[in-house]
Amino acid sequence: MFMKNLIYLFLFIVPISGINILYAQVSLTVDATQLKHTISPYLNGAHFVYGAENDKLYEDERIADWMRRSKVKTIRWPGGTAVMTYHWDDLTGDNFGPDKWDTLNYVEKNIPPTAYMDLDEYIAYCRRVNANPMVGVNIKSGKQYRTDADGLDEARRLIQYCKDKNYNVKFWYLGNEGYAKGFSPVVYAKYIDMYAEVLKQVDPDITIIGDWKFGPEVKKRFEESMTIIKLSKHLDIMEYHEKWGNEWGLAAGTTLEEWKNEFPLYNGKFDDYCAEFFKQVKAMGKKTKLAFNEWGVGGNLGGTAHNYALLVADYMLMMMRHDVYSACYWNMNMGQGSKDNRVFTTKSNGNQLDKLNPVAKVFEFTASALGAKYLEVKSSDKQVYGVAALAENDKELQFYLLNKSPETQRIQLNIDGVKVKGKIVNISFDESGNELQTSMDDKKEKFELAAYSFSKLIFNLK
Repeated sequence: MFMKNLIYLFLFIVPISGINILYAQVSLTVDATQLKHTISPYLNGAHFVYGAENDKLYEDERIADWMRRSKVKTIRWPGGTAVMTYHWDDLTGDNFGPDKWDTLNYVEKNIPPTAYMDLDEYIAYCRRVNANPMVGVNIKSGKQYRTDADGLDEARRLIQYCKDKNYNVKFWYLGNEGYAKGFSPVVYAKYIDMYAEVLKQVDPDITIIGDWKFGPEVKKRFEESMTIIKLSKHLDIMEYHEKWGNEWGLAAGTTLEEWKNEFPLYNGKFDDYCAEFFKQVKAMGKKTKLAFNEWGVGGNLGGTAHNYALLVADYMLMMMRHDVYSACYWNMNMGQGSKDNRVFTTKSNGNQLDKLNPVAKVFEFTASALGAKYLEVKSSDKQVYGVAALAENDKELQFYLLNKSPETQRIQLNIDGVKVKGKIVNISFDESGNELQTSMDDKKEKFELAAYSFSKLIFNLK
């Protein structure tokens, strides 16, 4: 028979004026026999925006070490917007400047090669951290400035070069946010297939990735993405670019206070669209996978660096709940809004690491869940939620819990279907930067979650 465990988790006590404030009990329940899906090993992906990646910066082993600890298994290059103007064998180092094929407007800036990351350097770094390459194809320059034949020839030379070099690039994304660059859904589907056919002539065993958005809803972006999936013969993965707080995406809050009142993130709309994605793809008779290869935080949330980390944790929990194939966080060391939403910050010259930000801890926390079996966690309080994972060949039960309330919460954890034993490992942080890493006996009766905190619990199983 399966064992039912009743455990009280006392993860944090918050002293106020010398008194430990205790609050109503929250019940969290998980049934370890109800396995849902496998959490993708590609969920902790990253970006290299080639013109922002200085050679000297990546000599710092702390970045590579973080990637290994976080199990970053794919890195998207040459970035987002940059892919629509870059030319892989004639790089300028300018991510957002005029296209070199735009002869009327292009001005050479003479950026030295040491200031940016070229294809060979990118592949070398992927191998250094054991990540799979995800390479972008420029589908816009030929269409806008020359001919489609020129664009297709550039793509053919790119994949042939990778094949000749044994770079083993299997993930290929075509363009970036085409809805903002003159590509209607019908035209984008056509270009996906046109470029995919050329790429697959060189290597038939590749994965083709396209992108669109969930919002703004008034623009019917999700419906447009379904049109692309329906029309394309070669699209394997549809990735959605949603950054919490951006006005040109799915509607969400923009401030710290608004985030603290979203239960769950996006007030459930994100979850609804994920469910609708799988429903419609199945109805089409297709096997298109879901991805979020440009997700993150837009604008200025406000608050502490740890508030940004908590929001990122909230987003990560949301993706873990669904069968997401891959996700690449935006961004490592550049982007809009506060620098606190980046994995790390650099010193003013951009070629020297300053520090890893609290956001980096989220990926370190969740690394051991990648490849594990997802389990649903049911909560009696909408402000306290998370996910569970059966990991390490079913020898560990892991919990990732967010207390998104201004109060310390006493937790009653109900575990069905497995027996726990030995020590409970607890790792956590809160919005004030308080961090905890400890182990506790599994017979301990009282546990709590601190206000606005993210916690990871590891149970050994009998």
